[in-house]
Amino acid sequence: MAVERCDGSVDRDAVWAALQGVDDPELPLSIVDLGLVRRLGITDGVVTVGLTYTSLACPCVEMIREDVVEAVGAVSGVHRAVVEDVLEPWTRRDVTPHGLELLRAVAVV
Repeated sequence: MAVERCDGSVDRDAVWAALQGVDDPELPLSIVDLGLVRRLGITDGVVTVGLTYTSLACPCVEMIREDVVEAVGAVSGVHRAVVEDVLEPWTRRDVTPHGLELLRAVAVV
């Protein structure tokens, strides 16, 4: 579960919907279902998304960051989108129940 700090300047549900549309490039599910979003901050139209990764050596880190900035930046009222790395370990327990269903459907878990 991500920690949120939102001042109401941007619709937080719209931001979450945008994040839900960002897929992990290597797996068939979103970064939200994968449990990569650890923090969400919204202040005066600036959205800060704190992400962890499945591995520190994840080759897709830059691609994920760019996709998040693009998706969140397209939300109405967002002036700027920022991605911050959150150095917390990721585990399989971070995957949402929906995410586990999707991974089972493609025989990943």
